Amino acid sequence: MDSGEHVRAVLREPALQGLWAAAREALASPKQPPTFRLELPDETARQAVGELYGRPMWGQGTRISVSKLDEAMRARFGTGLAEALQAEAAGPSETAESGPEEVLRAALDAQGLADEPWAQPWIAWVLRYGRVAADELPVVARRSARVLAAMNLHGMPRIWTSRGELAGLTGDPHLLDDGTTTSRVVIKAASLAHEQAAPSNDRERRALWERCGVAPDGVADTTLTWALPLSGNDPWSAGIRQRTELGLPAHLTHLDLRAAPPRLVEPDTAIAICQHPRVLEAAIREGIRHPMLCLSGPPTTATRALLGRLISDGATLHHHADFDWHGISAAHAVQQFGAEPWRMTATDYRNAVDQAAADRIDLSNLVGTPVPTPWDPALAELMSTAARAVEEEQLLPQLLADLREGL
Repeated sequence: MDSGEHVRAVLREPALQGLWAAAREALASPKQPPTFRLELPDETARQAVGELYGRPMWGQGTRISVSKLDEAMRARFGTGLAEALQAEAAGPSETAESGPEEVLRAALDAQGLADEPWAQPWIAWVLRYGRVAADELPVVARRSARVLAAMNLHGMPRIWTSRGELAGLTGDPHLLDDGTTTSRVVIKAASLAHEQAAPSNDRERRALWERCGVAPDGVADTTLTWALPLSGNDPWSAGIRQRTELGLPAHLTHLDLRAAPPRLVEPDTAIAICQHPRVLEAAIREGIRHPMLCLSGPPTTATRALLGRLISDGATLHHHADFDWHGISAAHAVQQFGAEPWRMTATDYRNAVDQAAADRIDLSNLVGTPVPTPWDPALAELMSTAARAVEEEQLLPQLLADLREGL
């Protein structure tokens, strides 16, 4: 690879797109500021910028000196910052001779997306309904393609990011706020990729973002945990362990997980997953330090992110839920991450119903649409026949006994 090709490869590096976008804005400013603010959304971006700039990067952002960045470019590639960015901007995707369709297709091609089945319908939609001004189209196309390349457009997501962090890849953390041009065209591409109708309200937009592995923000969604045996010696891990020593659970956000070390737990660590916070609270009160996660409803994006991390570490997940159709749906969701049922068989359900009758406990009627239980088909059939819901609280003694014995 010659120096010119090397420069072009670096200019197209996804982790550096925020740097190049911020540098372009600084150079285009009439005042030519000596430094500019750069968002560093994740460890990949921090490492890539640090290697290029010549010093380690920490935290969520930093200030970059234009002159020092120019010196780093000249030392590494033999060309200055302005020259490299001008050469890249004058590429075939943005020449005066390129038509609107070619601009969009070239932007997708630069990110390896031009041959996706949704690409041509998306291009046609942008040109006809996207409401993108001609002079803005090259920038919108380039930014949208970079964002789409970082999203999950196939199957279910395993890696999660916040919308602000995703937008930060282009240098503007507000780029994907609702109502912006880039947000509008990106969400249309996402709907085409996942073969569903374009969202028409906030709830549908949020669901589609989440389908693509994008959380609305980095702090609202949390996952409730207890006694995670974190293996790291870093301050973050020590802080979570300290909460356990104090008898306190930890609500982890996406930002928490971003700050966490690459490995959380040792392989084969057994993690119990419950649905009701009452179970986790009881374990804390009785001094049971078995690692636990609590769903408190459908898994949040933060919970999904944590489950993915734990499975990657080689942990084993054991899931219990209420014996109602919402609980069965939650069981399906966590089983996508390899979780194993824990006291979730037809026999467990029958015993719980019989025990409730013996203790003269009134069980709620089982309502809603039945959900299959492929791990034990007899369970769904028995639940439909008995038509009674059993909450986790009624199984608390058995669940706590399992946790004491270590599952």
